Amino acid sequence: MTGRLRVLGLMAAGLLGCSSPGPRELKVSAAMSLKEALVAFEAQFEAKHPRVDVIYNFAGSQILSAQIVEGAQVDVFASADDIQMQRAIGSGRMREAKVFATSKLVLITPVDNPGKISDVGDLTRFGVRLVLGGPTVPAGAYARDALERLGVGEAALANVVSNEENVRGVVGKVVSGEADAGIVYATDVTPAVAAKLRQIELKVDVVPKYEVAALRDSVQPPLARVFVDELLAAEGQATLASFGFSPPQ
Repeated sequence: MTGRLRVLGLMAAGLLGCSSPGPRELKVSAAMSLKEALVAFEAQFEAKHPRVDVIYNFAGSQILSAQIVEGAQVDVFASADDIQMQRAIGSGRMREAKVFATSKLVLITPVDNPGKISDVGDLTRFGVRLVLGGPTVPAGAYARDALERLGVGEAALANVVSNEENVRGVVGKVVSGEADAGIVYATDVTPAVAAKLRQIELKVDVVPKYEVAALRDSVQPPLARVFVDELLAAEGQATLASFGFSPPQ
């Protein structure tokens, strides 16, 4: 090989050796009710952090916390309540959890209101079909707490025809007419379903609180902590607010 060819060969090898690595993946397990807001936050986060690919796993918080306890590889966990966050913390894998958003509960019915539901008292009538999140699903736990505080817990729960594994399942059953009423977060009455539903705010002191934490054994530790910090920062809070979430209380 001539000297010139040898130099060109070394330059090519150098360029190959300096080729940029693939994108860094950040795995975020998040409550289903956060889906639209966090997908919007993803675009904002990735724009600020080139070559980062946020990969979401959306499901009921009780499913996600169980996966963390069982050892699933996760970088960040966003839970819809403290109970499931504490369950994840019990694994010893979590960093400090922080409340990053709140919502409120609403009673929803199909737009034509076949069950003639006007307030929570109507949920106790014989034959009313009520659907809730399951007892361990945050939305279901909040709903049961609210019904109990409103004095209709036992009678209303007798009319539950389905316990869903996440809050979007409740919305789906009411939209499809398989239930006369359901209790969900106000933020789950998204533009995609709003025209198909009536909603009644529950006047009760039950405030759904969302918590987020990075995992100690994250494969992207600094990035996981930055994700949490930016979700709590002004721009992240503005994105959440645009989807109806309120700031931490």
